[in-house]
Amino acid sequence: MTQNNYDKLNMHKCDCSDKEQPIGWCESAHLREQLLSEISLLQQRLADLEVSTAGIDFSMRQTCKEMIHARQQMFEKIRR
Repeated sequence: MTQNNYDKLNMHKCDCSDKEQPIGWCESAHLREQLLSEISLLQQRLADLEVSTAGIDFSMRQTCKEMIHARQQMFEKIRR
């Protein structure tokens, strides 16, 4: 996804890497809150895109879906 798409969604690009050791539950509270907040925001933006009849942007809808899915997977990894 290009930086332009992040700007359109008012999101920032996260430079995360997989660690061998998962983050502890207590240590990850801020990250969990941020992920849930971003998922909620993206779901609302996707809903807005899907009801909008002016200039349907299929690529932006797909981008939102992929970003939601990626954040949900990150959240599930933290929960383990």
